Amino acid sequence: MNKTVTVNIGGIVFHIDENAYERFKKYLESIRVHFSGSEGRDEIMEDIESRIAEMFQDRIRDQKQVVTLTDVEEVTALMGMPEQFGDEEKKVNEPAAPPTSTVKRRMFRNPDDKILGGVCSGISAYFDIDPVWTRLILVFAFFAWGTGFLLYIILWIVLPKAITTADKLQMRGEPVTIENIQKNVHDELGQIKKNLTDQQAKPITGTISKIFDAIVQLVKMIFTIIGKIIAVFFILFGMIMVFAIFVSLLAILKVPGTQYPEVLNQIFPTGFHFSFALIAAALVVGIPFIVLGYFGARVLLNIKKSSRIFNLSAFGVWISALLVCIILGVTVAKDFSEKQSIRKEIPLLQPPGGVVVLKAVKSDEDKKQYDNWDEDEWNGDLRLSLSDNQLQSKDVKLDIVPAMSDSFSLSQISYARGSSKKIAADHASHISYSFNQIDSIITFNRYFTIEKDEKYRAQKIQLVLHMPVGSKIVLDKSLRRLIYDIENVENVLDNDMLDRTWEMTKEGLKCIDCTGQESKIGDMDVDHHIGNGSRVHISDKGVYIKGDNDEEVSIDSNGVVIRKNGKTKVYKGGNVDIKIGDEW
Repeated sequence: MNKTVTVNIGGIVFHIDENAYERFKKYLESIRVHFSGSEGRDEIMEDIESRIAEMFQDRIRDQKQVVTLTDVEEVTALMGMPEQFGDEEKKVNEPAAPPTSTVKRRMFRNPDDKILGGVCSGISAYFDIDPVWTRLILVFAFFAWGTGFLLYIILWIVLPKAITTADKLQMRGEPVTIENIQKNVHDELGQIKKNLTDQQAKPITGTISKIFDAIVQLVKMIFTIIGKIIAVFFILFGMIMVFAIFVSLLAILKVPGTQYPEVLNQIFPTGFHFSFALIAAALVVGIPFIVLGYFGARVLLNIKKSSRIFNLSAFGVWISALLVCIILGVTVAKDFSEKQSIRKEIPLLQPPGGVVVLKAVKSDEDKKQYDNWDEDEWNGDLRLSLSDNQLQSKDVKLDIVPAMSDSFSLSQISYARGSSKKIAADHASHISYSFNQIDSIITFNRYFTIEKDEKYRAQKIQLVLHMPVGSKIVLDKSLRRLIYDIENVENVLDNDMLDRTWEMTKEGLKCIDCTGQESKIGDMDVDHHIGNGSRVHISDKGVYIKGDNDEEVSIDSNGVVIRKNGKTKVYKGGNVDIKIGDEW
């Protein structure tokens, strides 16, 4: 176990092993001694320390926060030892200097050889060509296409300025060693003297350069402010989306009394729980927003180095959640790929007088679960629930067609899906549905049940009532969500067929007691349901109003007709002043 020392190298704080610190301290002292008589020694030492700090930073990771003796030896070997260069001749038996690392060129603006911003000379240094050719290309682009100047300004903004000695060496593709740093500092001192002379000779060019530098700094500041604003937006947007996803999970999984997890679990294969799939889907959607917020925080706080642990963890969790969603999606889709049906013919008791009343009721269990629903506002065809570990569905539809004989009969067609037609037929055979007939009243259940341990595979039931010609039926209002697309002579819509008497003719169902205000297919009119059973219907035939208590008012060529409490009043001609609340 070794002690650690905290040191400041090139303006950056490092924790360094005690043994490594002693070696590094001796190394810096030997360099200071070597350059004690050199011109620009302070600049040389500053550049050397900055480069060493960069190399130490590259060796520090999330799991490693201390500079070790091995790191010091590697860095000093790359930078070079003072005794390996200088004015004195090397000894014959002295070992050769260790090879330097491969240098990665970077593109900078060159401030030491510039006319305006040093863009052309920086590009030329990167590609190792004469700056004259780069300048000629930009001038030609300006006169030929008019883009040279704009391109120059963009490059001036985008390319960083080579400030440190390490930047200038990397710009030229030279190894950042002590010897090269010394040579570059001496060259810079000479260049500074030359620039002073040039500025005295070319004051106008220097002024233009300063003006462009100020413009570039202003543009950079504007882009920085815009970037900060975008970063704040990323953080807020990511937080809002993650919070929304979290609240949605709680709403589905944790709200007391909700049956969504248990019901929807019937969709997934045995061994997979709905909550597991839901969490996986939430991770697939939510992790990108978390990463977006993290990126915004880095930009806002000027954190240049990304956390490798965070990136790998987020990517690993996202990939795992995505695989879970894909596997479940493919498995469930396969179980819904084929469709099959089973048909069952059910004889009915023939009603006296040939009039049948059709109704729909709910069981006590069904009432307990669904009575709070507003039937007029509910537009869904399918409702699933669990009762005594049985899956219940309200996907039941009733149609009425002419009979081929002189007696009533009922066809029950059960549909289901599966991975094959055989399996789909097996699912359909496990549907349990019942209805009741007492004399001339047939009462249909609003739902059917699926046997215990049976999965939901889009099961549904289609009921077809075969009605002989000349017979009559009365459609009770309780059938509102049960009947579907019943054809009739008048083309009256399903909802307006309720609470009316219909006779089966050779042409089809014909209404006996319709008022003429019923909505029809193709009508160009206004039909507005206010709620609680209230309704206003306006067409070219007149106005029809229905109140909360089933009172009705129709205004047409027949005058004003009011129906209430089973009584009817008709007003014709002249001015009529009527109140629905008048005593009868």
